[in-house]
Amino acid sequence: MTGAGARLTWVIVSYGGVDDAVHLVESLGADAPVDVVLCANRPGDTAAATTAFTGDPRVRVLSFEDNPGYLPALNRALPDIDTSRPVVLSNCDLLADPGVVDELVARVEAYPDAGWLAPSVIGSLGQDQNPNLLRPPSARWLRALAAVHRFPPVADLLLLRKEGHSSRTVDGVAAGTAVFAGHGSCVVLTPAFFAAGGSCDYPFALFGEELWFGRECARLGLTVRYVPSAVLRHAEHAATGRRRRGHVARVKYEGLRWWARAARDAGW
Repeated sequence: MTGAGARLTWVIVSYGGVDDAVHLVESLGADAPVDVVLCANRPGDTAAATTAFTGDPRVRVLSFEDNPGYLPALNRALPDIDTSRPVVLSNCDLLADPGVVDELVARVEAYPDAGWLAPSVIGSLGQDQNPNLLRPPSARWLRALAAVHRFPPVADLLLLRKEGHSSRTVDGVAAGTAVFAGHGSCVVLTPAFFAAGGSCDYPFALFGEELWFGRECARLGLTVRYVPSAVLRHAEHAATGRRRRGHVARVKYEGLRWWARAARDAGW
C-alpha cells in the first residue's frame, strides 16, 4: 500500500533485531492503508529487516546502522516520507489492536487543531500510559529527576520498584481532551504539525521526545489530543530491560539536565 493508496505513514525504529517490528506490522493488519518505514538502527538490522519483509510492498527499510537514536531516526527519514498525511513514530515493541490505522486517520480528521494525537498505550502493568502529561513539568521537578539519574544505582532501584515502568499514569481524562504531551513510545503527528513548521530535529538519541513534541505543538499553537479509541499494547522490554537500566539512567541524566534548563527558560 506504499504511495497513493496509503493514508498514514508508520515509522518504526528498530534497535537490535527486527522480530518486534515484524509483529507490530502484522498487528496493523494485512489490508491496513499504511506505508511502513522501518529505520534499521543497529548493525545487522538492515539485512534482517530486508529479509523479514520481503514480499510486503508496504514496508520500506532505511539503513541507519550508525544508530542515530529514536527521534533522530525520524528526522533523518523525513525526506522519504509524505508529510501531507499523518506520520506515526513508534517503538518497535508495540502491538496494535484491530482497526488502529483507520481510527487514527478518523481522529486526525476529527481534530483539525491537533498537531499530535496520543492513542491509548497499554503498558506492561496494564495501565494506559497516556495522556501522560496534562501540563509541562516544572524546571524544579526536572532538576530533581536529573539528580536521581546522576547515580545509576539509585535510578535503577526506582525502576526496579516499578518493574521497569517509569512513566506516570493519569486517570479520568476524557477522550479528546487537550493535554501537554502524550507518551513517547507512539507519537502520531498530524499534517498540520508539518504544515506549520513543526521540527523533529531533536538533539538527543533517546528520552524526552514527548517534551520536545509537546513544546513544539505549544509553539505552533496546535493541540495534543488524547484519543483512547486507538489502542496499542506496549511490551516495554526494548529500553527498560534490567541489564540496561544503568545505561538508561546515564543517558537520561544528560537529557534531563538539558530539559531542566529549557524548562527554566520557558517558565515551566
